[in-house]
Amino acid sequence: MRRAERKLKLSHNIFGDKDATDGKGKDLGNEANDMRSIIFGLHQFDPADTAAETINEETLEKLKSMSENVIKMRTHEPSEKDDRAFEINPDLTEGSGAVITRACDSISIDPGVDEAAYLSWVEKFKEASHSIEDVPVELERQRPAPEDKLLKREANKKKAEEKRLAKWKDLGYQTLGVKVPDNIPNQNISDSGSVQLVYGDCTDPSKVCAAKPAIIFSCVDNSGTWGHGGMFDALTSLSTYIPDAYHRASEVDDLHMGDLHLIQLDEANCSRSLDAPLWVALAVVQSYNPKRKIPRSETSMSDLELCLSKAAFSAAERSASIHMPRIGQRSGAERSEWYTIERLLRKYASLHGIDIFVYYFRRPTRQQPDSD
Repeated sequence: MRRAERKLKLSHNIFGDKDATDGKGKDLGNEANDMRSIIFGLHQFDPADTAAETINEETLEKLKSMSENVIKMRTHEPSEKDDRAFEINPDLTEGSGAVITRACDSISIDPGVDEAAYLSWVEKFKEASHSIEDVPVELERQRPAPEDKLLKREANKKKAEEKRLAKWKDLGYQTLGVKVPDNIPNQNISDSGSVQLVYGDCTDPSKVCAAKPAIIFSCVDNSGTWGHGGMFDALTSLSTYIPDAYHRASEVDDLHMGDLHLIQLDEANCSRSLDAPLWVALAVVQSYNPKRKIPRSETSMSDLELCLSKAAFSAAERSASIHMPRIGQRSGAERSEWYTIERLLRKYASLHGIDIFVYYFRRPTRQQPDSD
């Protein structure tokens, strides 16, 4: 656009405003001067350089000087002797063209430059234009199609996955990550599922759903470091197999945002007796970067929704319910996020026809001292 604007400005400076015309639309004068202006201007440019993308300041100054002198020529104003930048030597001509030698900062025009010189330049311009047009066509042919890019990306992704699986096989590691479900049920929301708010400990779902399969849902980050306090201590008390599985996944690069690791507990690795199958789902929904001012990020809603969809699908396959603590209940911003999370819970509970229990922690009440 800038290049086009410069050309339009240069054209305006050379040709000026529209001359007065008669009733038939013909110019009343300046035909000869216009032809000289066109021929001289065309001779200043190499046809092969017409596709140049940039014009430096030195070239702009020369073009400005040229246009000013052409305007003087059109208005019959003689240029000063010391302003001469170009001279046409009548003894050094090639065919009908004119050889221009650089002298100072202005121009003088040879009246002998005629229409034949202009036609000669036009032929050169056409040849250069054809060669320039062929370049983008050739580049377009060499440029890979979007389908090829997609196929190449998929091939690279598949190759990286195969390499990772081979590494896991050598280490004897088997991933606990849940894949994105291929068969998603009908998107029509039904009344078969529910979201219930309860008080209690979500790591002991038997008190709410006795003798029924259950999945404990908990959020973690991708740092590979198991936390302390709250749900981390509660899950560690339930089974040390849970933090061990988390550490193992981090060691083999199997801990990424949006991953859901489903860990099954049994009598051998659980600290309490089980009256029904029990799983723990670790949802990686927070990123960790020690270089940040606050290393642990906020909960990623997109990754949380992905993990909820995986957990709900897994629960529907196992006829289990989901038990989880209330997410985001500290700051005001986190409280506002809860309404978004609650809508997601109701969505996937109805979509898969499962029950989701959200636990509130009941703080112990202080006993009032007896009054005498």
